[in-house]
Formats: sequence, structure tokens, C-alpha cells
Amino acid sequence: MARSIASRMRRSLARNGVWETIKLAVYNLALLATGGSRDHRYVHDASFDLKYDVDTGGVVEIDEMKKPAGSLENAGRYETIDPVWFDDLLARTGIVNIKDFQLLDLGSGKGRVLMLAALAGFGKMIGVEIDEDLHSSAVSNIAIFNKHVPAAEFALLNADIRDFDIPTDPMLCFANNPVEQPLFGQFVTRIEESLTAHPRPFFFVYLHANHMEAFSDPHWIEIDAGLLNESDKHPYAIYEWTC
Repeated sequence: MARSIASRMRRSLARNGVWETIKLAVYNLALLATGGSRDHRYVHDASFDLKYDVDTGGVVEIDEMKKPAGSLENAGRYETIDPVWFDDLLARTGIVNIKDFQLLDLGSGKGRVLMLAALAGFGKMIGVEIDEDLHSSAVSNIAIFNKHVPAAEFALLNADIRDFDIPTDPMLCFANNPVEQPLFGQFVTRIEESLTAHPRPFFFVYLHANHMEAFSDPHWIEIDAGLLNESDKHPYAIYEWTC
């Protein structure tokens, strides 16, 4: 944790200057002092990366994203996911035939969720990431990971979530708080329009669910919601679209 903070401080000095770096330092010291860093210890757990010889861990802040494929307004930072959490959330959907579904990861970052989906048996994994560097990392990681799961099919898009066509296959959409309002609500509306035009099975797994009001359409049924690790830092909600 301390090594990660020091690295972020150096990057912040180079990009943002002294004042913004001081504010970042105060924030991180507060996390350490209050024990809040324990809630995010999983982002530095290298077990998954060591097993598959990839690099998917850590956090990438918005100010570290240098080459976006669209506007970073309302964008969220990249934060990796604990594999145990992914498996738990997937089980809570109640989906029986995983192979019949595609997985769409909004803000796919370095590609960990896509790899976990492949291990779970999804038919196809689609990742949409706005930052070019994160997208490039995902491409490299998936190329290595494919040696372990050669039959897995991936589609990686370096794009703004406003600028790609939503596939019309049965799908589970995964979102780890990739964007803030109003953009998140606008994207959910796009999904609703697609589902109305092309009815199909559709689940939405929303981790760090800060904008559940976006699912106000009565066709969304909340399957489950709660706190991972019994921490209010990690709320989740799972929805299914009903025709």
C-alpha cells in the first residue's frame, strides 16, 4: 500500500504540481489513519496476476488517463475487482446457462473482469474502455491470458460508452462504477431503448452502485442488492430486464 501511494505521489507531482499533490497526500494519509485503506486492500492483491502472468491490479485515477477516446467528463477511475467478488455477484444473478450469454464490461480497464468471465464460461466477452493506455494493457493481458483459455472469444473496444452499438444478444452487463451521473443514466436509457426494440434476456450487475436511481423503469427487477464484505464502501445491485 505504501509503495503504491508513493508511486501515485510521484505521478501527481509530474502531472498536477505541488498543491494538488498535497491534497492527494492528505487524502491518502486520512485513509491510512482511519483504517479506510483496508476496504481497498484487494486492489493490490497480486494473486490473480501471478497465476496468469498478467498485470490487471491497482488503481488508475482520472488524471492519469492521457489519451481518452472521448470526453472524460463524468468518467470514473479504474479500480480492479476481487475475483471472489465477481464469482459471488455472478452466482447471485441466478443465470443457469452462462455459455448462452455474452458479457459486456463498461470501463473494462486492464481486462480482469473479461478474463474472469471467460473462466466462468461466458460465450463472448466485450470490453469498452475510454482510455487508450488501459485499453492497450487489456489487449496485451488478453493475449497472454488466451494461452490459458484458448477457446475464449474477446472483443476489446477503445471507445466512449456513448459511441458504440449495444449488442442484441442475451447479455450480462457488468459495471464497476465506470461513470457518474448524468452519463450513467443516459447509458441505462440507451440499454432500455435497445431492449425495447430487441427483447432478449438481459442482466445488469452494478458494483459500487452509486446511481441506482437510473433503474427506475418498471421493467427492471432488482434481483439482489447489498454490501460486499459487509462494507458500506462496496454497495452492489443486480437487475434483470423483464419484457
